[in-house]
Amino acid sequence: MKIFVNGKIVNQDQAVISVFDHGFLYGFGLFETIRAYNGRPFLFNRHYKRLNRSADAFQIKMTKTAQQLYEDICLTLRENHLLDAYIRITLSGGDEGLGLWGKEHGTPNWIIMAKPIGEWSPVKGLITLDLRRSTSEGTFRMKSVSFANNMLAKKELNERGKLAEEGIFLSHDGYIVEGTVSNIFFVRKGILYTPHEDTGLLPGVTRGFIMDLSRQLELKLYEGFFKMEELYEADEVFITNSIQEIVPVHQINGVEIPTTGLITQRLMNAYRLATQEQGDVDNGSTAY
Repeated sequence: MKIFVNGKIVNQDQAVISVFDHGFLYGFGLFETIRAYNGRPFLFNRHYKRLNRSADAFQIKMTKTAQQLYEDICLTLRENHLLDAYIRITLSGGDEGLGLWGKEHGTPNWIIMAKPIGEWSPVKGLITLDLRRSTSEGTFRMKSVSFANNMLAKKELNERGKLAEEGIFLSHDGYIVEGTVSNIFFVRKGILYTPHEDTGLLPGVTRGFIMDLSRQLELKLYEGFFKMEELYEADEVFITNSIQEIVPVHQINGVEIPTTGLITQRLMNAYRLATQEQGDVDNGSTAY
């Protein structure tokens, strides 16, 4: 694998940063996961906007414009001879020495990786995690490199022999928050529901795109606070993330539910069309 590190493409065994990087020392950094279709990062504008907002909250200097980052991603894809790919962008705090740093992180590290898209099941089962969702890093949930809560959730699934399933995080109040690496939607009597951002979820880029698609399709959409009982009563359930797109759910904690209903299928079709056309319902384009 060829990796982009601070302006240079290097072999993976040469991709190194300082041990004093604050992403390594304190989990102080951010990342984005993007899927490329035919050599173009999909929904790039939205990913950049989220990264920029989080960097501002973390006081990490955003040293790349959107166009510069887009070009760096495309370079990384070309160097790895990839068209359809899993892309990981890391913006890490940089070398500020040992000890907490209260000033702006002005010299962050940029790392971009890309690999082929793997395979996954076309449907998923969900299982409620014993581990509860941690609180947000700041005033809102950011996609920070401090991913311990999610990693521990994955370990819980492994210990329970349920690695093939997606874990459901609940809040400490017992409300549905999100999946281990996904956002959750469900349909009941023709209405689309998804947990509210105030549950503490990560506002996924794909989640936001699906919400905009639903409005474009004139579907009724409601964000709120839901308990597990409401998932069991759903007519359709699906999860979303940038790599797997929309994945229908066929069972929850062993209870079977209908798979790929009408609304899920409409959204899947609209999403697939958008990836083919590289279209965004916000501005009609994701390229710079």
